Amino acid sequence: MSRAGWLNALLAAIVFALGAFFYFRPAPDAAVEYPLSALKPQVITSLRIERAGAAPIQLDRKQNAWFISAPLAARADASRVQQLLAIAEARTAHRLPAADRGRFGLERPEARIIVDGQAFSFGMVSDITREQYVLSGDTVYAVHPRYGAALPLSAVQMASRQLFGADESPVRVALRDFAVEQRDGKWTLAPSSEDLGQEDLIRWVDEWRLASALSVESRSAAKTRDEIKIQLKNGGEFTVGVISREPELVLARSDEKLQYRFGAELAKRLLSPPGASNK
Repeated sequence: MSRAGWLNALLAAIVFALGAFFYFRPAPDAAVEYPLSALKPQVITSLRIERAGAAPIQLDRKQNAWFISAPLAARADASRVQQLLAIAEARTAHRLPAADRGRFGLERPEARIIVDGQAFSFGMVSDITREQYVLSGDTVYAVHPRYGAALPLSAVQMASRQLFGADESPVRVALRDFAVEQRDGKWTLAPSSEDLGQEDLIRWVDEWRLASALSVESRSAAKTRDEIKIQLKNGGEFTVGVISREPELVLARSDEKLQYRFGAELAKRLLSPPGASNK
């Protein structure tokens, strides 16, 4: 074999060896991540948020829905609850002994959430990594600050903006001058109107059933100007008080200490008879 042939064979052997090395070499160890708990969000039934100087906020799961139990009683916003539950499955590559809690801002934590009896205390945010220190058990973990940011400052922030709960289907909505009611599976309007069909009435009821407020606030001392009587498919009843019609529609349920603020356009559709707002 010529000199050039030997060189080509040697280069081919080197290329083959390098290829075999990179193909068969052991994979690098995956980064180790430590869970903050063994809790599973789908089976959690209790959340308690504590802040210094503020009333604790208690949330409980009842069947498939979450409710605020203290310091007020209301339906909870499902998306906000899911943000709180995320801490149960949080994982991080950084964990530290909790011997010196003061250096992590955990001697007097900013806030604490207790999830089915397990406490997670939130301390300071690192100036270097921008991670927040969380104490769980006897260990401090450095996690993304979104978990701490999800903790509400007040119970009202956890309240659902939906006027009706997911399991609340109205079968009668009675205003001062008219009422829409379902009888034997058919929707009726009183006083009746021959110009309206079932689709018109269903559309109007759905406006009520799916109404989502721009904001939710603690109930004010303002008196209601009018009342709307609601009957539900499950047999429940409550009234909706009209606090204001303009510039925004403000409604308050009789079974909650909250008021819901809606835009002016939705006010026209909710408070006018079916089909009237389209004329």
